[in-house]
Amino acid sequence: MKNVVVCKNCNSENPFYGLICQNCKSYLREKVYNIDLWKTIALLIESPSKAFKTIVNSEHKNFLLFVIILISGKLLVNGIFLKIFFLKGKAGFSNYLLDYVLTLLFLVLFILLFTGLFKTITGKLGVQTRFLDNFSILTYSYIPYIFGFVILFPIELILFGGYLFSYLPSPFHLKETLAYVLLAFELIIIVWSIFLTVSAIKVQTNNILYSLKFGITIQIVFYISLYFLSINLFN
Repeated sequence: MKNVVVCKNCNSENPFYGLICQNCKSYLREKVYNIDLWKTIALLIESPSKAFKTIVNSEHKNFLLFVIILISGKLLVNGIFLKIFFLKGKAGFSNYLLDYVLTLLFLVLFILLFTGLFKTITGKLGVQTRFLDNFSILTYSYIPYIFGFVILFPIELILFGGYLFSYLPSPFHLKETLAYVLLAFELIIIVWSIFLTVSAIKVQTNNILYSLKFGITIQIVFYISLYFLSINLFN
C-alpha cells in the first residue's frame, strides 16, 4: 500500500500530507492554514475527497470541538432509539447533562481508539499518516449526524412530541407513513456517514479495498458500542 506525493522539482517521494519536499525543500502544495467549516461541509457533499484532503493539509484543525458537540447530541437521540427498538420499552433522559456528557466522552474515546488503530495498521502497511489528521477526518466523517440533529430531530419532535421516545404507542402507530419517511432519512444519514468514513480513509491510504474494510468495520463497531452504552442510560 502506498500513498505519496512526488516532488515536481526532484521527483522524490514524500508523505501524502507533506508541504515541503524532504529532499530538495521545494513546496509540494499550497499552504492551508485553517479549515473553513461551511466550505468544508459543502465539499463533503460535492466532493468528499477534496474536503478530506483539505482537512489533512490544514495546519489548524479548527472546529473539531464544535463538530463533536453537535454530533454527540444526535448520538444521544440515536442511543434512545436503539434502546427502544431492541428492548421494546419506553426510554428517556434520566439526567440530561450526565447522559449527554457520557455520550460525548464515548464519541471522543471511540474516535481516539480508531485513530490510533488506523495510524498503527496503515503505518505497518507502509503509509505514513499523522494522528491529528486521522482524528480530524474521522470526526468530520460524522458530519451527517449534525444535519440529523439540527434539522431532522426538531421535525420529529414537532410531529410526534413525547411519543417520539415511546414504544407503545410508537410513532409508527400514530403516523405510520411519516414515521417511515423519517426513518428513511435516518438511514440515509447513517449510509452517508459510512460513505464519508470510507472516503476519508481512501484519501489517506489511496486503497479502496482497505478503505471499505476499515471504514465499514468502524461503523459496525460504533453502533454496537453505542447500543451497549444506551442500554445502561436513558432510563
